[in-house]
Amino acid sequence: MEIYNYTIETNLKISKYFSAKNLCFLDIETTGFSRKYNQVYLIGLVYYDKNTHNWNLVQFFANNLNEEKEILNNLNNQISNFDLIVSYNGDNFDLPFIQSRMKHYNIKSKLMNINSFDIYREIRNNESYLELDNMKLKTVEESLGIYRSDEYSGKDCINFYFQYTKTQNDNYKKNILKHNYEDLFYLLEVLRILDVLKDIKSLSINMDKDILYIEILDIRIKEDILTIVCSTSPLNKKIDIIHYDENFNLKWQNETSLTIDLNIREGLITPTKKCLFINKGEFPINNDLKDLSQYMVPNNFILLKVEKKLIMKNVKNIIKDLVLYVLK
Repeated sequence: MEIYNYTIETNLKISKYFSAKNLCFLDIETTGFSRKYNQVYLIGLVYYDKNTHNWNLVQFFANNLNEEKEILNNLNNQISNFDLIVSYNGDNFDLPFIQSRMKHYNIKSKLMNINSFDIYREIRNNESYLELDNMKLKTVEESLGIYRSDEYSGKDCINFYFQYTKTQNDNYKKNILKHNYEDLFYLLEVLRILDVLKDIKSLSINMDKDILYIEILDIRIKEDILTIVCSTSPLNKKIDIIHYDENFNLKWQNETSLTIDLNIREGLITPTKKCLFINKGEFPINNDLKDLSQYMVPNNFILLKVEKKLIMKNVKNIIKDLVLYVLK
């Protein structure tokens, strides 16, 4: 087994995202997807060292599969220093895989005592808000302007590993270590997708002597009703509004709890793509309000959703106009 240690530079302000005092980022490389028949050959961690005030990246590499138990023990010894593990799809893959392999060797795993934050799960739960073609790590990275020099995939690394164990050619090992290094290094930057998501789900409205901040918590659809659930900043005046209109309802109670129900229509925006939309003539909104989607639509239509993707610019404009309407 070999251990590789690096000091990395990042401008990440971790307290912006997590309250946990001691956290690590984790990524593993395995010989396949089966926890029963495949093995872990590389475990990587990134963590902040409070003594040196540096971000450290450490890799535990098994030179052969007989060293799997050794790298698992090394991880187990180090992981107890943390109270949160951050990963990408770790809840579905990395952590259960490690747990299974530790059980295979009768290692008493310390992972069960540590909380987990899976960036992939957060993206999946908010997929309809984000303009991503898919949820692959590379796709998310490129949406954030991250382009790595590593050109290999995890599947490539499996082939490299078996070639390395046969030939001991260090070039194979270097390719594997670099791939894992960049997975971890850029995982810190991928946290910025949370900022993107927050921005997409937030809007502000300039009032007479105040600014109202609105955060969209949930958007759900049932039959022909689209419900938008929001939290709002408190205003100088007390808010307690229940407004019923022909095509929308708005409830704004407890000063910071806002819910809007919209009557919506369904149609086809292309021969194959379904959409949800409103006819703005049926709502008390600004007649100059334009559809901001990429699609060509009639002047009186505003798209809210195409297939699985919400048209958030339109949604936020409608929220703004309806809030201003009920506050008149």
